[in-house]
Amino acid sequence: MILYRIAKVSDAKQIARIHYSVRHKHPLGIFSQMGFSFLKQYYRVILDDPYEIIICAENERREIVGFNSGTLDANWQMSTLRRHKLSLGLAALGSIICNPLLIKPLIQRYKSTAKESSYQFVYKEGARGDFWAWKPGDKNSLDAVALSLKANAVFAALGVKYKYIEVDTDNKEVLAFHKAQKAEIEQTIVLPDGRERVLMKKILKK
Repeated sequence: MILYRIAKVSDAKQIARIHYSVRHKHPLGIFSQMGFSFLKQYYRVILDDPYEIIICAENERREIVGFNSGTLDANWQMSTLRRHKLSLGLAALGSIICNPLLIKPLIQRYKSTAKESSYQFVYKEGARGDFWAWKPGDKNSLDAVALSLKANAVFAALGVKYKYIEVDTDNKEVLAFHKAQKAEIEQTIVLPDGRERVLMKKILKK
């Protein structure tokens, strides 16, 4: 039996562990190359943001096995990350020491959080989906789908009409899922590392 609930700051470590465990699936993204310490600090910051919503899934042992994150205000989320640049930077040091090549993409990602930045990785306005992950080896596709649908339902209940989503084109299963859910592709962009990403808009309520 799976229990779905809204995550708290105290869940940051478990959520970071789930995120860390799925990094190998799409190894090119910056978040896929960061260490556990950075991810833990990132989720501490995010979960303390009043406009961030993370729905987590727990098993019978009250262990988090999946999560779906998003924000009601992408612009506010960017500002939150900029305000915590010092703590996030310190948490990133271990990853940088292990792989100095991370410095350039990290700087690009930080610059992208500025409203006037020419770098675009994600939507910077409105409500948007962020990460959706399930613990390897404990995956039930129906429960993972239910997790995404419940996250959308929470956003809709809070009055969100449109939710914006970004998906890399090589993430074929997730892209197909969002298309099946009637999310529309608004734009296709090429990231600095060469990945192709689609920016999608999903109607939650009319």
